[in-house]
Amino acid sequence: MADPEEVNPERVGIRMDVLDNIISDLNANEELKEIFGEPVSRALIVVADNNDLRIEDGGVVELTDEQEKRFLEILDDIIRANSIWQSE
Repeated sequence: MADPEEVNPERVGIRMDVLDNIISDLNANEELKEIFGEPVSRALIVVADNNDLRIEDGGVVELTDEQEKRFLEILDDIIRANSIWQSE
């Protein structure tokens, strides 16, 4: 596995097993189930924008400001928990 210093800044990637873990964690989250229904992942999309990969809501559910804020907090927590390159 490459060190962070060796990762090409022109490319963004995510291992498929890590993506699978993120999807599983999103689907298992009770708060997200209440917002998006089950499975949660059916209401979410992965967006590739230049060298940036993001998980966003897919517009299936119209979110309130509070729901959007909470979704982003939970998403951030889940991604950080599954991150290979965690800051110390």
